[in-house]
Amino acid sequence: MMQKRFGLPAEERIRKRDDFERVFQQGRRLRSGPIFARWVPNGLDHPRMAVAIRTAFGNSPQRNRAKRLLREAYRLNKHEMPAGIDIIFLPSYDWNAPHLTQLEEAMRHIAGMLRRAIAGSEGEK
Repeated sequence: MMQKRFGLPAEERIRKRDDFERVFQQGRRLRSGPIFARWVPNGLDHPRMAVAIRTAFGNSPQRNRAKRLLREAYRLNKHEMPAGIDIIFLPSYDWNAPHLTQLEEAMRHIAGMLRRAIAGSEGEK
């Protein structure tokens, strides 16, 4: 069986309600352009991600498109993300249908902010 080279396997996704709640309750916030992110350390050797969108964001085609774009931007840049975090991405209130290249740039910026935040917290110990 062929393995997907750039896929997003189940072990790289946040799937359990408890994990979602932990990220939203204990997570730190970041924002870059049209993306908000909440994250917490997960103790694993890889990052896990999810996308969360409120129904007030728009109708289902708008929400689904936003989710697809956020997942694709993450998938293309997941190698930039630091290991050992759970991260949930949310579209910002001024989403305004950004292009995939804008989302990729925002993902790379978030990855850099995450690396600096993790390095800073390790330096405090």
